Amino acid sequence: MMPALGLQLRGSSAAWRANEPFFIAVMAYAVAVLTAAAYWHIPIDLKLYSQPFLLVGFGVTAVLLAVNSRRAMLERPKRLLPALLDQLAAKELPNRLITGLPVVFVLPVFFSLFTSVKGGLNRIVPFYADTALIAIDRRIHGGVDAWQMLHPLLGFGPIIFILNSLYDIWFVVMFIVLFCVTFSTVNEWLRSQYLVAFVLVWALLGNFVASMFASVGPAFVMPIYGDATFSPLMSYLQTINAHCPVWALRAQALLYANSVLDGPRLGSGISAFPSLHVAIATLNAIYLWRFGGLLRWLGAAFLVVIQLGAVQLGWHYGIDGYASMLATPIIWVTAGRISGRRKAKAEIVTPSYS
Repeated sequence: MMPALGLQLRGSSAAWRANEPFFIAVMAYAVAVLTAAAYWHIPIDLKLYSQPFLLVGFGVTAVLLAVNSRRAMLERPKRLLPALLDQLAAKELPNRLITGLPVVFVLPVFFSLFTSVKGGLNRIVPFYADTALIAIDRRIHGGVDAWQMLHPLLGFGPIIFILNSLYDIWFVVMFIVLFCVTFSTVNEWLRSQYLVAFVLVWALLGNFVASMFASVGPAFVMPIYGDATFSPLMSYLQTINAHCPVWALRAQALLYANSVLDGPRLGSGISAFPSLHVAIATLNAIYLWRFGGLLRWLGAAFLVVIQLGAVQLGWHYGIDGYASMLATPIIWVTAGRISGRRKAKAEIVTPSYS
């Protein structure tokens, strides 16, 4: 009884130490969100992402067991289950679970808070910034909209289809990298830096900066402002959609339909500047760059594809992505300093028994 209790206490202590900067960042964000929600009467649903994360967790677990079971079977052990357990133990599964599961339990609440407040951003600041963003974007791109510059190279049905397909798997890539980092045990400081940066990107860029520059993006300037500036782009995408699916159009229609309803929904909330898709792709590219080889270039290539897709599919102005590419490295460095200070403090106050 007592040894089991001691193990549980040590596990809880280790989980807190490993995740302290992440927990503090999420708690600070939760306080800010709940305060803003109370002041501006924004509905909050803390269970919004409970089921999706349960499904993701089940999928990750199933893949993990399948991969390791296959490896165990290739060794032809006398008994499969003990061999599988030995293989998982050799990969520090207990330590990974102790440090990773608390983060996984917190993430659905974090995303639920984010989506709830994103859906209510126009209660804080009504949409206003698109005219200025369009003007700045045109100045950067030689007097034309970014999509018009790219159209001679990317304005073909098959290319739009590929861009849309890769843009849609952004969620899959994000969760793969996030879960790999969450359950990693190789570099505690790097893990902490990524998790803190992940929270700050969503909180600062996705909520705070998005409310300061309240904007809707090319796909929504017509239905929300009555501005036909991007009607040629949207008409072109509709033409492509008649021959091969452009899923972005369906997602945009659903997003607009949800925007006139009260209360948060999965993936709801319209916001253009800055681009969170590009911000997370930038964060992952920064993280993967240090591993070198194929991962380095896959991260960089995926960032380029997401930026191109964001513009060509009508989600964002070019400047939305550029701002994210500039801001995310600053957030990364800041998160590293936060994590580094916490680690140094822990090393000072924690006595050594070795």
